[in-house]
Amino acid sequence: MSTGKTGAVSRREFLRSAGLAAGAALLAACRPSVETVEKQVTRVIEKEKIVEVTPAPKEAVRLRLAEGSWVGPEGIRFWTDEIIPRFELENPGIKVDYESAEAAEWIEKTYAQMVAGEAPDVMFVWGGGGSSFDWIIKGQALLLDEHFDKSYLEDFYPSMLVAYQIDGHLWGIPKYISTICLAYNKDILDDAGVPYPDNTWKWDDYLSALRACTKRDSRGNITRWGTYVSHDFLQPWVWQNKGQWTDTPVLSTKCLLDQPKSLEALKVCHDMIYGPEPVSPKPGAIPDFGWYNVFSTGQIAFMESHSWTVTNYARENDFRWDFCDLPMGPDGTKASLTFANGYIAYAGTKHPEEAVQLIRFLTSPWAEKQMCNGILGLQPARKSVTEQWDNYSIGAQAGYDVAAFSRMAEVAGMEIVYKDPAKGMELFQPIWEQVWITGDKGLEEGVREACKRINDYFASA
Repeated sequence: MSTGKTGAVSRREFLRSAGLAAGAALLAACRPSVETVEKQVTRVIEKEKIVEVTPAPKEAVRLRLAEGSWVGPEGIRFWTDEIIPRFELENPGIKVDYESAEAAEWIEKTYAQMVAGEAPDVMFVWGGGGSSFDWIIKGQALLLDEHFDKSYLEDFYPSMLVAYQIDGHLWGIPKYISTICLAYNKDILDDAGVPYPDNTWKWDDYLSALRACTKRDSRGNITRWGTYVSHDFLQPWVWQNKGQWTDTPVLSTKCLLDQPKSLEALKVCHDMIYGPEPVSPKPGAIPDFGWYNVFSTGQIAFMESHSWTVTNYARENDFRWDFCDLPMGPDGTKASLTFANGYIAYAGTKHPEEAVQLIRFLTSPWAEKQMCNGILGLQPARKSVTEQWDNYSIGAQAGYDVAAFSRMAEVAGMEIVYKDPAKGMELFQPIWEQVWITGDKGLEEGVREACKRINDYFASA
């Protein structure tokens, strides 16, 4: 692969241009001797006359960085006023232009730019329903094998590297890890007489607490719920029961949810919504709130929460709350979930070396500390920065047990993505929504149909 050293004048070209500047007449009279000095000043010596030629200043390379904040203007300023200026200071000759990657149409717009050869040089990408895997598969990511060696990668959580080490090659570097742990409302637990979880709970302990925290009025209507089941993030339940979701961690070709252990775990979750003693509302039953912020309503006792929700909870929750580990499976198996959040360089970048420099900076321990302890409050993907998250991040300084996310990172698996991500989603998601959202399909019927559609497609692909 070409290293693409664009924008730099080679030693040979520089000397040649200096010779020409001395004039053809001088060269005809006597062949000059030429030397290059440290300050890039060329001296052309002809007889006793010295002509000094100072080259024009090198024009700065401009890179486009597509990033997001998801915490408003303060988050954007984090990039434009803190991170980018520090990079430019340490890398003179490179300027970085910030572009927002938050708009709903950003993925479609950016892929169109890729096809046209005009995409940002470096991009924050995410997996499953995002962009990571799809763009890598379509050849839009720059191969990074020669730029990051084993010693650089060994500090990252292995579950994150799985997303970017595909077919024996490296295509991206993790930005942050987003694991799932359990948030709980202390006010509700106190009112229900339920002890706070102590990280040793198994499923039976958790289900008992959910039933105790679910509250009904005099007419039998539920006014307070034990939990809110996030049907798109049920992988930890399957893994805690020693079941499997698919045949491989990423780019899977076979769905295994119809196997006994997997189906057993899903039934526990499905009964929370549709069983004889529901402890979770149906999706959409709490108006104007999605799974990501329903805990902040104060109507939910327990919520499986992602690490990036810490900043939101700290700002929005007006009740006493904290985090703890996810409950363990019946035999004590621990499991959690993480996602493909990282950086790729555009395969068509005109400045591959400089793009790699930017990725190296953005994934450095220093940058990870800023993302962790600053307004973004992102859980670091580097194991060496975990202490910063556990002790100095916004959530930690507010007194919350955010170290629960770090403990879950040790047992987290990568999100499920099929080999053809778009087709996998197209085959799987409509059936999944009929099972969990509308209730139009029973659990076993829906699972078997989804598995058959996935397996038949990839078997014939």
